[in-house]
Amino acid sequence: MSSTSIEKQSADWWAGIKASITVHEQEMIAFRRDLHAHPEPSGEERRTTTQVAERLRADGLVPRIMDDGCGIVVDLELDPGSDTCFAIRSDLDSVAVDDAKQVAWRSTRPGCCHACGHDAHTSMALFSLLTLHEHVDAIRSMKPECNLRFIFQPAEETTKGARRMIEQHALDGVRSIIALHVDPYLEAGHIGLRAGPLTANCLSFRITVTGRGGHSARPYQSLDPIPAATNIVSMMYQLCPRSMDSRYPLALTVTSIHAGKAFNAIPDSAEIWGTIRTSRDEDERNVRDRLQDVLRGIATTTGCAVDIEFPHSSPATDNDRDVIERLWAAGEAALGAARVSLVEMPSLGGEDFAYYQQVVPGAMVRLGTAFQDPNARFPLHSPEFDINESSLVAGVRFLCRAAIRSVVPEC
Repeated sequence: MSSTSIEKQSADWWAGIKASITVHEQEMIAFRRDLHAHPEPSGEERRTTTQVAERLRADGLVPRIMDDGCGIVVDLELDPGSDTCFAIRSDLDSVAVDDAKQVAWRSTRPGCCHACGHDAHTSMALFSLLTLHEHVDAIRSMKPECNLRFIFQPAEETTKGARRMIEQHALDGVRSIIALHVDPYLEAGHIGLRAGPLTANCLSFRITVTGRGGHSARPYQSLDPIPAATNIVSMMYQLCPRSMDSRYPLALTVTSIHAGKAFNAIPDSAEIWGTIRTSRDEDERNVRDRLQDVLRGIATTTGCAVDIEFPHSSPATDNDRDVIERLWAAGEAALGAARVSLVEMPSLGGEDFAYYQQVVPGAMVRLGTAFQDPNARFPLHSPEFDINESSLVAGVRFLCRAAIRSVVPEC
């Protein structure tokens, strides 16, 4: 097929795609609000999975639900002779924070909120697939090189979901993979791209300090874990500035300290939770080693037992340069060059999308969801977090264009 013919078909196809996205916009917003009102913790996303699967089946698609009922893989066949595909991944789970917003779609589940935009990721991926399916005959006429796969992944927040999907063959036959992530400070409807590292290594920790409880009036009869725990926190915050190379970004953050349940009783134990985020693998190893030294010292000086475990981890995302170049062109075609920009610096956020990138080339893209009013912008994982819903259409346009450019490179 000549390049002129492909360009004409592409123009005709794109006009149809944009029209379909406009038709679906209000349904997509309603779908996203329903997910937002009914968030589910990592590994428990059965309602969300069912909602997505039912909508797919309503359009004649055949979702493959994962073994535990959480997560979906669904293919859109474009080239019957190909056993390879281009994949788009979204995530299903919520964050363990209360929803403090006063909106009609606020979370109905205490201690659980879509404060990281996964409801938006799921909705955009779903309606991208529905739109592409609606125009599948036009896409097939452009002689695509491979098929499309959409991965709706559970348990991103605990960094377990990507590995679970890979174990259940979600990447079989995949040539390359992409994902969108909302950015509450990037202008709504804009995308940010970066080759190389986009997020950091992320390691969560849980420290348990075990002493001996007793009456608060007789601390000399006890072995108080609370002073030991506070010393650990203080030493941890001194650790990074003095022990690590300050030219490379890293963050050690304590997010929870818990001990005791009574005013007048010294507890038996205290727990400290948090994360270690590093831009280099060697820094993560060094922080772990130095932290172990600190804990041994505190245990020796206080007499308490101090144990640490690392329940969750994810490597840094590393965006493939060739994939980013393709996405840059797709972004300009979908949204206009003025809405595509370079992400200057990687963040210290964690993202288990990196596990897919260890298997196949891939890239994560930022989608701007900022409100015009700066006072309405809240960071990811904030109880006040929400998205500017006008960005959803831009996200679907980008995903559709990226999908077609990945299977029909001339488009």
